[in-house]
Amino acid sequence: MTGLVAPPVVNQAPSIIAGDAPVPFVDRRKNGPRLKRGFNSVFIIAFIAYAAINLYMSFSAPIDFDPYKYIYRGWSWWIFNDLREHPQPHNVALLGSSLMVSAVAGTDANFLNQKIDLTKYHKAAYLDDRLQSKFGGKFNTFNLSAPGQMPSDAFMMLKGMMNTADRPEVVIYGVAPRDFIDSTLSSPVDTEPFHYLKRIVNLDDVSSALFRSPQSKLDFWLQKSLYFYQYSLDCEMAVDEFVTQRLAVLLPPDKNHPFTWWDRTRLLPNYLPGEIKPDAMISAPMDLKTARENFADNTKEYIQRYKKPDRHIYKTQFIFLNKLAEFCQREKIELVIVNMPITRYNVSILKPQVYLNYIQALREWSFYHNFLAYDLSNFEKYERSDFHDSVHLNAFGGKKLFDNIVDILGSNLRTSSAMEMAGKELERHRAVAEYNKNNPNQSGLRPL
Repeated sequence: MTGLVAPPVVNQAPSIIAGDAPVPFVDRRKNGPRLKRGFNSVFIIAFIAYAAINLYMSFSAPIDFDPYKYIYRGWSWWIFNDLREHPQPHNVALLGSSLMVSAVAGTDANFLNQKIDLTKYHKAAYLDDRLQSKFGGKFNTFNLSAPGQMPSDAFMMLKGMMNTADRPEVVIYGVAPRDFIDSTLSSPVDTEPFHYLKRIVNLDDVSSALFRSPQSKLDFWLQKSLYFYQYSLDCEMAVDEFVTQRLAVLLPPDKNHPFTWWDRTRLLPNYLPGEIKPDAMISAPMDLKTARENFADNTKEYIQRYKKPDRHIYKTQFIFLNKLAEFCQREKIELVIVNMPITRYNVSILKPQVYLNYIQALREWSFYHNFLAYDLSNFEKYERSDFHDSVHLNAFGGKKLFDNIVDILGSNLRTSSAMEMAGKELERHRAVAEYNKNNPNQSGLRPL
């Protein structure tokens, strides 16, 4: 038949030159399917073994991974490292983006008259001082705000704080338009806080709002279902740590000229961009002359952020503001929303009508959920010298902001009562702790 080639005759096969031994013929037409069946069997066995090991490890959890450990130390890592390393009761928590970070850092650097390392400092000393003067008792505020924080991140931050057994009585959340319509983000899962916080916060109740694409939804399901996939990063970190330790023995680092984080950032500026180190983020005291001379133009940045507002992102972030409100209601936490001051010029980049629509949406949301929301973005009250740039307050603008916050908290009966109770409760807690410390043999007694 044409098209077919007759199989070679065995005794006509070429022989090996060395030793002139004949080469046995292998009929691949017969062994091919057999080899294929063998590969299929191996694959099936391997898959069953993989599934069985995953199932076993999911229920037995033989390796106790630390969810707070992460591949790099970004802003969120430092916040929760502080919470865990220095456990103490906090009766007030601050949430917000870099607008809140900047306001607290500048105000406290001037109030304390010292440099502040923002990797380690998460307090709000000036605000605590003003709250104690206004409402009495004791106040200890923890600053959960972080650059780029959106309502989805704020919700996870507060849940994460509660996971450390630290429950604030009052939460003050500073928001701005960027938090809801940032064009540089396509999903809540794009933020630096999310990638860390998803390790320590259960997201089952908000997964439908978090994951937009089918691929991200599948990825979330696989991480929950497959042990090795869920802990792949932990395994990677363990292997990396093991290899690094062994290499340090074989190739000791140069103690006279160590390779530091600063060297790495100069050589590889885009490698782990969210990572920060001690002394990398310092806020120093500032005088008014310096504040006026150091105003930065961030127009290009906010043109990009406001360029193409995504309606889906806008709706999603309001969903998470709802989730935050529901969480606070469930935990009996007083939530106060504050619209942060920004410059009139920044509003012009956003477009005034868009800004007014945002303000109206906040008002309607607070009315519907029975939460207090205050618009503190008074263009007449804040001058150009109160800002680092078009949105970030400096030490002088920050002081005005916190004075204003304390005043509005005192002007409302509901928030005033909540603050007075929070101050008295922390004062009582500290009195009990001091009594037990001074009377270790009578720790069962509690002063009234």
